[in-house]
Amino acid sequence: MAHPAITTPIVTPLPSIPLQPAPNASPVRSGYRLVPALVGRSGEKPVVVHVPCPDWCTVDHLAQRAVFLEDINHQGEPAALTITTLHPARVPLEVYLSWWPASDGISEKPCLSVDLDTEVEVYDRTAALAMADQLVAFAANVRRLAESLPDDNGDSSQADEALRRVRQGGAV
Repeated sequence: MAHPAITTPIVTPLPSIPLQPAPNASPVRSGYRLVPALVGRSGEKPVVVHVPCPDWCTVDHLAQRAVFLEDINHQGEPAALTITTLHPARVPLEVYLSWWPASDGISEKPCLSVDLDTEVEVYDRTAALAMADQLVAFAANVRRLAESLPDDNGDSSQADEALRRVRQGGAV
């Protein structure tokens, strides 16, 4: 018996019509989630859009309003190093993952941002690993120089307590 054309499914998609995801398929790829974001100029009614956001992103995209959709960026939790000095000004160093999906260059993909006293540089994976190796070598030199110093004559200080905690794995 012949099958009418109307009940025969088309198994080959037409080239001009992209395949649509299955109804139960996730709208974003693994490692991302769909989150609401607020977009619009100040003084105008904002629009809520949903954007794919990497799991490591800590930005509240509803609280951090973007003027344009292209302004939406992603940032991870920062790791900070602050060197305490006798001078009241401190120079913090922060590193965090970041991503500006609509940008050109390194930050068009997730990258490592290094913020040194509000000056931010971004590094791709290879450059970030090279910088990490340089920091390890620098830390080894700091340790070598510190160990060459004379003893503190038994003077206890906050630095001694901090060193004790770091060596016990309590602080970084």
